[in-house]
Amino acid sequence: MKTREKKKANWSDPNTTAENEILPRRMKWLWTGRGIGYSLNVVLILQLTYYCTDILGMPAPLVGTLLLASKIFDGITDLIAGTIIDRTHSRWGKARPYDIFLPFMWIGTIFLFSVPDFGMVGKSVYIFILYALVNSVCNTFLMAADPIFLGRTIRKEENRMSLTSFQGAFIMIFSILANVILPQLIGGIGSTRAGWTVIALVFAVPLSIVGSLRMMTVKEILTDEEEAKTEGIPVKKSIRLIGKNKLAILLCIMTILTNTITAMNSAVQSYYFKWIFGDISLASLISLPTFLTPVVLIFAPMITRKFGSGILLKAGLILSAAGYALRWLFGANLVTIMAGTILTSVGTVPISILLSIYTLECIDYGERKTGERVEGIISVMMGFGTKVGSGIGSALIGFLMGISGYVGNETAVSQTEGALGMIKFLFGGAPFILAAVILVLSFFFVSGASEKEG
Repeated sequence: MKTREKKKANWSDPNTTAENEILPRRMKWLWTGRGIGYSLNVVLILQLTYYCTDILGMPAPLVGTLLLASKIFDGITDLIAGTIIDRTHSRWGKARPYDIFLPFMWIGTIFLFSVPDFGMVGKSVYIFILYALVNSVCNTFLMAADPIFLGRTIRKEENRMSLTSFQGAFIMIFSILANVILPQLIGGIGSTRAGWTVIALVFAVPLSIVGSLRMMTVKEILTDEEEAKTEGIPVKKSIRLIGKNKLAILLCIMTILTNTITAMNSAVQSYYFKWIFGDISLASLISLPTFLTPVVLIFAPMITRKFGSGILLKAGLILSAAGYALRWLFGANLVTIMAGTILTSVGTVPISILLSIYTLECIDYGERKTGERVEGIISVMMGFGTKVGSGIGSALIGFLMGISGYVGNETAVSQTEGALGMIKFLFGGAPFILAAVILVLSFFFVSGASEKEG
């Protein structure tokens, strides 16, 4: 009786080709921990506006100004990070060493949600510095290095999609859990400054440990010939080459708008259920149906193989726009809010969870168009887009809530009609408009992606 010979993993052999690459089973689990640790940090950081206005008693416009002003450093640190990564040649590789910023990001987050009892100026300076360190330094290096790490570790496109989809499914599951648990923690112990420190610690300790597994166990694999192709390109030349890479520019804009929506959603959710529904803990309920969304990632590799990543991207954005429209038009009904949330969660899967795949497409596109392979700067662009989008979303919440007359302190028992109307618009209307713009841009992106194959 013949037994089927089990193929051994050959991933760690530098001479393995993309066609015959076989990953060890443990690879998916080791790779995923870092993504979970990073994504849940984003979930918590997006509550900073609420923490500042309703716990620290800071004016909403001031908070929006502080968060947006910190983005000034992003343009500087992003360029520096991209240049440093492009010129890194260590025994650990080019991108792998920068996973070390994950535990440091969590340490900074703990301090960010542990603001001392300073005056208004002291609190503003403290928040500005900590937010800049978490966002402009730690976040920058983590985002910039991630797609490069993937490209230098996994050769086969199918394996990249499988690995990224697996990671995305678990990121989605844990993000949903966090969005279910976080409102309960906020409603339970989040009424005091000490309570928020505890909330940050609950997230930071386990996620710092889990998030460090990839750095400790997964190595970059490149032949000498492949390594030679990725030698650092001068910054000025890299910028000129990016100017010729319309795919990278489009993806950066789409990333900015996507993360603006994400930040607005996360920030306004607490306000919406506190003032529109009268119970902030109900925010947990709308996250429950999104447990269905990881199913999309199971089929993502199959859909991509059959129809292409462009179809997946456009279909997702159509669903996303429909979901926000549903929340905008029927936001007073919890059932329709949950239905809209399912559509938006499913719809944002491609551009958010599979961003590394689209970034590598931009890098490959640029190499085919110009003959030069720019990695660090292009990867930094997507990280920059993510952070700028998050900053714009959080700042818009602060600015628009302030303009509407929102009163943010522990003693407020009611809000004006203008403030309530603004909360409703930010919950559904504004995200719908932005989602529609992203959908239009996606057609140009997909057209450019197909151009590289022609």
